[in-house]
Amino acid sequence: MTGAEVRVEGSDGVSVTNSAGQFLLQRAPVGQQRLTVSFFGMQTRTVTVDVTDRQTAEVAVPLDPEQANDGEIIVSGSRPIAESEQAAIQIKRASNSLVDVIAADSIGRFPDQNIAAALSRVPGVSVGRDQGQERYISLRGAPANWTTLAFDGVNVISPDGRQARFDTIPSAIASKTIIRKAVTADMPGETVAGNINIITRSPFDYKGFKLAADIGAGYNDLGQGAQYNVNGFISDRFANDTIGVLFSASRYERKMVTDNFENAYEIAPEDLEPGRETRIWNSGTQNKLYRLTRSNTSLTGRLEWRPSSAHQIFASSIWTQFRDDELRNAYVFDLDQDAVRTTDTATPASKPRTGYADIRTGNTPVQGTLYGVEIESTLNSNSSRQSIFTNTLGGDHDLGTWRAAWRANFTRADARSKPPFGTSWRSPAAFTARPTIDYDFTNPDMTQLRFYDTVRNANGTFSKGAERPFIGPDELAFQTMTRNRQLDRTDAYTGKLDIAHDLSLLGADTLFQFGGEYDKRAKTSTRTVLEATAANLRAAGLALPTQRTISIDDPYKGKFPLGYGFRYFSSQVGEDLFKSYVDAGAARVQANTSERNNYEVSEEVIAGYAMATTSFDWGNVVYGARVERVNNSSAALAETGAGFVQTNVSGGNTFVYPSVHLNWNLNSEFKLRLSGNTGAARPDYDQLRPNFSFSDTDEIVSGGNPLAKPERAKGVDAYLEWYMPSRGFFSVGAYYKNLKDILYDVELPSFDLDVLNSNGIDRSTYRYSTIANGEGGHIKGIEFALVQPLGAVVRGVGLPEWMEGFGLNANVTINDSKATTPDKRKTDLPGASARIYNVSGYYEQYGVSARVSYQWQSRYLDAIGTDAFIGDTYWADVSRLDVSLRYSINEAVQLYFDANNLTNEPGIRFRGNATRQIEHESFGRRYLGGVRLNF
Repeated sequence: MTGAEVRVEGSDGVSVTNSAGQFLLQRAPVGQQRLTVSFFGMQTRTVTVDVTDRQTAEVAVPLDPEQANDGEIIVSGSRPIAESEQAAIQIKRASNSLVDVIAADSIGRFPDQNIAAALSRVPGVSVGRDQGQERYISLRGAPANWTTLAFDGVNVISPDGRQARFDTIPSAIASKTIIRKAVTADMPGETVAGNINIITRSPFDYKGFKLAADIGAGYNDLGQGAQYNVNGFISDRFANDTIGVLFSASRYERKMVTDNFENAYEIAPEDLEPGRETRIWNSGTQNKLYRLTRSNTSLTGRLEWRPSSAHQIFASSIWTQFRDDELRNAYVFDLDQDAVRTTDTATPASKPRTGYADIRTGNTPVQGTLYGVEIESTLNSNSSRQSIFTNTLGGDHDLGTWRAAWRANFTRADARSKPPFGTSWRSPAAFTARPTIDYDFTNPDMTQLRFYDTVRNANGTFSKGAERPFIGPDELAFQTMTRNRQLDRTDAYTGKLDIAHDLSLLGADTLFQFGGEYDKRAKTSTRTVLEATAANLRAAGLALPTQRTISIDDPYKGKFPLGYGFRYFSSQVGEDLFKSYVDAGAARVQANTSERNNYEVSEEVIAGYAMATTSFDWGNVVYGARVERVNNSSAALAETGAGFVQTNVSGGNTFVYPSVHLNWNLNSEFKLRLSGNTGAARPDYDQLRPNFSFSDTDEIVSGGNPLAKPERAKGVDAYLEWYMPSRGFFSVGAYYKNLKDILYDVELPSFDLDVLNSNGIDRSTYRYSTIANGEGGHIKGIEFALVQPLGAVVRGVGLPEWMEGFGLNANVTINDSKATTPDKRKTDLPGASARIYNVSGYYEQYGVSARVSYQWQSRYLDAIGTDAFIGDTYWADVSRLDVSLRYSINEAVQLYFDANNLTNEPGIRFRGNATRQIEHESFGRRYLGGVRLNF
């Protein structure tokens, strides 16, 4: 049992058991001694042992759940939520750092399909979602890339780089997940907000043979797509219980559709009358209509040798994959295409007025009629895979007063895109071949369009003809068909050595720790696009396709009132069509795509640390420092007016990260934690790439910034924890981080370099889209957490037995952040919500385990805008309501049912204020039921 407290009776010395159930008590008197062993929510036990000088002994201490007032013992396993919460609280209590823990329930499984979903209920945690699925983790309002990811204590790089994607990791592989919010010297310096350490199962977690499985199926109400979940593991021990083997596998898949609209806002240059008033117009609206199949798959294996309780050596391999296969019908209505200034006096025949941004026609920014609207469309079949393959060889050795732990790890993280095809289409040039559209944006949650024929009047003006609420399969002209192949691969090698020594410092017991770590990481990105354009097909003597060529007759699967009809497409037909173009020699490698996008970025990190934990009768102090030398190099092609040139950039920095933590046991129930820590979040690999490209049409330069500096942070934390006699837990904490060199995705007013100038064109004045450091800022807040099983409270006031099964878990984070952008504006810190709260109520009694969980977080800054009048981009407030039900038929069989996103909460982004939505996407409710087996 991990985290049990062990004391010698009559002494203030205390030890905490490790994952193997081992503990060390220094300077215990030789002879017969009485030990007290306590674990939160369990009865305290006292045992007698014989202490022999410099010898290791095994002590069997059975711990039973606390007794009810009527003498009835609470049966282990009957209340998995309460029991897993108690185990998590005990680990938290025993920790010398500020941590939160999610422990799996009594059969070792979370009710969520990926780690991000499981963590979303932890105090101070907010999640970023994609298509309604939890993906990124933000701790206490900090940016997601400030949180590092580890498997069994070894930090790994995500396929997305430093911004770890937790939807890549199925929750089924974890026995518990530890969230460390206060950084200590033995943690990597890039851990600024905290570290998510996923502890995978070990064969020594179980007494002997163990087999568990989970089989479930369900559906999504939006589109009626099926979902299923299958996972399980098998574990056993051999050779007189010295060798253990464990294998696990999991697969979760769901089919879904989305309802979507997106808008683009501008201060229109065509809008000059009357009086040059400033109005914000919607220059283009679109729908992205997805049919998706998403899946999480994992395979793990672990071989472990424990010749004695003092030594263990293990080898583990973990492979996880998130796969996204999508079919997307996208229709973009280019509202400002061919618009002219309202002051233009040219005749309507030579410059027909579409009505965009023209208030003289009666149009307003939210309602009106536009003539000859161009439609751009993409019908894309995409397949992307994010995978992590991490392999660790390690050992832990207890040599008395010395202990050593070593790890050697290789991790490959791949982000692979291998779409069968993508196509693009556009309305013909003739105005009368394009539709007239009535638009209504008065309801920000629902863009409304109505389609009509466009009629040219005798005087050259336009009017509405007959209504035609559809986009015909032969209406749009073919532009291109492409196949995009992209691979982002990160190979990482890690070696770690951690040594601990028990000694006496100034008369106090001290655990001295020191060690080193070496990391070598290299990320390469390669992209190739094969395309067949309309010109290619004509040159090969092939007829141009229409959308009808790949269309099918399936009805619209969503629920959004689009205002027009369309036809879905077949991925297989499209793939066969593109193959025929390749076979006919009508496909070419797209010029300059590889040159503009390929890059390689590598880093070498050499780190060492020293820290000590000095124990007193009132608690302990943990203090130390970490030193890291980081060497970077990057290579890419930079586009110039004369072609592409090889660009290589290298550099290095040395950082020192001191930290100190105080853990004060005020009494048997209250603990005070104080912390001071430092860290630096390095720019991501793609942000450091030294390639540049430009568009003369848009007058903009794009590229990475190899000179971007790390974001630096100095933080303090203060938390008071109350471990209640009622087996409940309450904490209140405050935190503050002082920030420097905050990174922003920005569009700078000018590129300011002449390397791209050619043929008399000065591109130094073009706008520059890149990553850049701003100035300083801060993030601060207060956090409350409450866990309270009501059984002890109910018994204490004499209420009926059936009421003992209720429990409550709630937490609130109130956050404030400020940062200064590169252009000196004050904004919120990107990714920081001002308020986050989670409330979960449950009932466990008579074999029933039921939980209702509600999560809410306020809006947060997504990106700073290029126009201050329109405003910055935010993700809107978001909430989730989930329900889970379980019924145990017996110890081996359990039935379950999960319902997610019952409020059908959409994902919304907006600019400036909530009425200017730039993205609105709904995903529907999900239902899953099944059976769990446990032997």
